[in-house]
Amino acid sequence: MPLVMRKAAKRMAEDKRVDLLDRILAAPQSVYDIRRDCLFEGRTFPAFAEYHTYGEKYVLVKRAKLWEVNTHDFMFFECVDELDEARLAEEISFMKEKAIRKVNAGPNHMSSALSLVIIANHATEEALKLAKKTRFHKEYRFGFRGWTDLRLAVVDLSLPASKGVVVNNAGKQLKEVISNNLALIEQGPQTRKVQE
Repeated sequence: MPLVMRKAAKRMAEDKRVDLLDRILAAPQSVYDIRRDCLFEGRTFPAFAEYHTYGEKYVLVKRAKLWEVNTHDFMFFECVDELDEARLAEEISFMKEKAIRKVNAGPNHMSSALSLVIIANHATEEALKLAKKTRFHKEYRFGFRGWTDLRLAVVDLSLPASKGVVVNNAGKQLKEVISNNLALIEQGPQTRKVQE
C-alpha cells in the first residue's frame, strides 16, 4: 500500500477513535466532571471522568444522622493503535497500583469504581481474552469502609460493533453504552444525524 494511502487510513482510524470517545463522553457530561488530556501519575490520558454521589439519612434534624455514604466513579480513557496482551497487562497494573490512589476510603466511603476504557484500532485475541477474565476487587477494613472494583472495557474497531466491545464482569454496564455509540458510528454520518 502506498505511503499516502497508509497515512490516510491511519488518519481515518484516529478519527474513528476520537469520534467514539467524544460520543461516549457526551452522554454523561451533565453528571460527570470530564477533563481532556488529563495528566495523572506521569501519564497523559485523552480523557478522564469522575462522578461522586453523597447520601445520608437522618431523623427530624440533620444533627441526628443515622448514616452517610459516598460513592465514586473514576473513568480513564485510552486510545491506542494496537493493543496486545502485554500492553493490556501494563494498563491493568497501572489501574491496580496507581489509579487506585484516587480512592479515598474514609469513614463514609461505600464504593468506588475504577473504570478503564481502551479504544484500539486493533486488539489481539489474547488481549480480548485477558480483558474478559480480568478481576480486581479490594475491600477496605474488611468491607466496613467499602470496596473498589475495576471495570474494564476494550473496544476493537477492526471488529463489528456487536463483537468489538469486550468487558470484564464488573464492566458489563459499560458495554451497552459503548456498543450503541459504536453502532451509530458504523452506520455513517447520514444515519447519525437522523438519530441524534
